[in-house]
Amino acid sequence: MGKDVLGMHKGTIINTVEDFLAERFDDCLNTQVDSYFLNINGTDRGPVHDGHVLNQPQSTMAQFFYWGERGQIHPDTDKMTRALIDRAHENGMEVFASIRMNDIHDSWKPKLSYPLKLQRPDLLLGEKHGANIHPEDSMMYYFWSALNYAKPEVREHFREFIVGYCREYDYDGVELDFFRHPHFFRPGEVEQNIDTMTELVRQIRKDLNEIGSQRGKDYLLTARPLDTPSMSIRSGLDVESWLKEGLLDMLMVGGGYLPYASRLKEFIDMAHSYGIPAYPAINHLDSPIEAASKASNFWALGADGVYVFNYSSDNWKPTGETDNFKGAFSKVPHQLGSPDTLLGVDKEYLPDNGLQLPYCGHNILPERFPVAIVYGIPIELVVGDDIHKAATMGILKDIQLAISVENLETQEEITVKINGNKIPAPDIKRTNDQQFDATVQPSFLRRGINEIVIVPGPHSIGRISSVVTGFTLAVNYNEK
Repeated sequence: MGKDVLGMHKGTIINTVEDFLAERFDDCLNTQVDSYFLNINGTDRGPVHDGHVLNQPQSTMAQFFYWGERGQIHPDTDKMTRALIDRAHENGMEVFASIRMNDIHDSWKPKLSYPLKLQRPDLLLGEKHGANIHPEDSMMYYFWSALNYAKPEVREHFREFIVGYCREYDYDGVELDFFRHPHFFRPGEVEQNIDTMTELVRQIRKDLNEIGSQRGKDYLLTARPLDTPSMSIRSGLDVESWLKEGLLDMLMVGGGYLPYASRLKEFIDMAHSYGIPAYPAINHLDSPIEAASKASNFWALGADGVYVFNYSSDNWKPTGETDNFKGAFSKVPHQLGSPDTLLGVDKEYLPDNGLQLPYCGHNILPERFPVAIVYGIPIELVVGDDIHKAATMGILKDIQLAISVENLETQEEITVKINGNKIPAPDIKRTNDQQFDATVQPSFLRRGINEIVIVPGPHSIGRISSVVTGFTLAVNYNEK
């Protein structure tokens, strides 16, 4: 399980090293978390924010090597970084330095602040201040401020930082976070540069091997590409070649925005075929039940663990919620690390509905809904829990399927099949104009990928405009 550190919480003042550890690390202690990922860089920001010099670990790339004189490390940043590494090791945890390979949060800022971008605008993928130049429906509107990895200066910039930084600190490994953000070459120039990116990863692997040899301990290397091999290739990341050459020790799978999709299994299986573990990512959680549901799906797809990006119960707290919300999330690090501890925790499983976030680059996919009922198109649903085991153990309360529809007259009904098993008509109730609720038998479901088919039922006139707009499968357990 990973945890990405973003620095100071909104409204939280960190005065001491212990304040920092209590705020950003200690929630991991005595939990199922065994690896901690510290975000140490960002090419989207300069050294000053709101009039104050940043001294959180998120700024270390710039402060340590590029935004200041090389080697002149802010003492607070250095102390906090070393204290976190020591605290992790004292508690038997690995700690990784996470490198954001092309952060573009500055694409929406009034002006750039990262020195290399200011000094060398010719190294950008798009035009300077391109958000005002490129149309909003273009990739360059979002990625104009990204650095162009076709340029040797950009590749050397990152390699030089990684080597220098890793010599300074006793991390267990390095993560190349390609999902922040996944666009590295100009449109039309990706294919010719795929080998260029592979060579960079190859060089970084060689550099880390040399550092590891000098310190007498391996320096591990992992990467976080897009959700699938094909998506990654379209961004210039030939991950399978990296695996074939043994350049990676583990693989972090995807951005965490498509966690209900079975397509994540492609990378999981690929990593296993080359003898390394795979850890799919969770991101943007709204509730503990969502965390449990997504994590259980990962285990069912064959994952070796769960990678949690931007983990912080405070960050997850919706506007207007009370502090009890944070208390609810306190259980999450104790549950996600095993399908056994997740079994018995309520779940809500949703079908994949693509991704419509342009800043995710080639990871975006069209929406899967609405689905016309008259066509009976199968809809995939991943169910992570072993439902049969739960039923045998006597801990399963019930399973409810809530189906959202549009353009169905009051008298019209639907027929629902799960893996070929028809839900009896009396078990399907219409609750309002836009929803049916169905009770599902445990025997209808299997752990992993399931197929849901929704077709017209009694009294239906079969209009093409009658559609399913989504559904939720709630697996409810008896209170412990």
